[in-house]
Amino acid sequence: MPYENVYEHFRTVLSVNLLTVTEDHEQLKKILEMVDISMRGFEIQKKQMDIIPASGFPEVAKCYLASKGISNLSKQTLKQYRYKLEHFFRTVTKCYTDITANDIRVYLLNFKQERNASDCYIDNVRITLNSFFQWLVDNEYLNRNPCAKVDKIKYQTKKREPLTTLNLEDMRWHCKDVREKALIDFLFSTGCRISECAGVMISDINWEKNSVHLRYCKGNKERIVYFNDEAKVSLRSYIEKRGYISNALWTSSKSPHQQLKSHALENIVANVGKRTGIHAYPHKLRHTFATIGLRNGMPLEKLQSLLGHTNPQTTLIYAKLNDEQMKMEHQKAFC
Repeated sequence: MPYENVYEHFRTVLSVNLLTVTEDHEQLKKILEMVDISMRGFEIQKKQMDIIPASGFPEVAKCYLASKGISNLSKQTLKQYRYKLEHFFRTVTKCYTDITANDIRVYLLNFKQERNASDCYIDNVRITLNSFFQWLVDNEYLNRNPCAKVDKIKYQTKKREPLTTLNLEDMRWHCKDVREKALIDFLFSTGCRISECAGVMISDINWEKNSVHLRYCKGNKERIVYFNDEAKVSLRSYIEKRGYISNALWTSSKSPHQQLKSHALENIVANVGKRTGIHAYPHKLRHTFATIGLRNGMPLEKLQSLLGHTNPQTTLIYAKLNDEQMKMEHQKAFC
């Protein structure tokens, strides 16, 4: 706001408050004249309370998160964005307009040292900050993106290995009840995400087509996935033993039999893995589903649809062959 407008606003507010003290307009005029004389040589600026609230979390950061929410990011992803931005602004106690590339570099270095965080995680923080500041530039809050000058943090990507068919059989063998076996079979044969699995209702299952209507997919989308006959037998055994106590597919064993959330299902898979002697988690079963599908000749675009990937490049991650497969392919072509 220009200086003149700010000062006029100040005089108006002052006049209104003075009228509560005196109704003598001549006296009021003299007071305002004295204020005008006293303020000569001074510059008045509006305090930016709308930019930096008491909590230290800028309003523009809330606008940024709202825009990401509209673009159908998952609640978990939004939660991670908010956590990273809140921690950044609690640590770097500056207005977003004054933040420099060096502020961000120092923050990332201190975060890494204090939390003993991996380079991969630190680079994820950098990506979040870069996305936020670029959004500010795109929406004309800033003229430049300070994070654009912060170099990408190099890290070595861990090689993810899928489970073998023997691993899968071992896990099934070490399941202690029908619910655990049904969950392992369901995750492997559908290839769905654990968050999608947690939202499945019994009414979403088409037993004739061996299919499931996933209603809570990433990006607020829906899709159909399929399960094999082994999973069908496991699911029916689990539902029959537990009884129709709820429309939710995955429920707690004890009353009131509440619907299980993602973290509870993750713990079940992890515990089966521990008994088997395997580091197991839901995404590893999804990875196994994708890898076996590609090895058995499933077209990439069909696998992409089943996995619910928007970008085919994401599906290509699973198309990487191991050394033994590379050798076999070479022998087929050249030997």
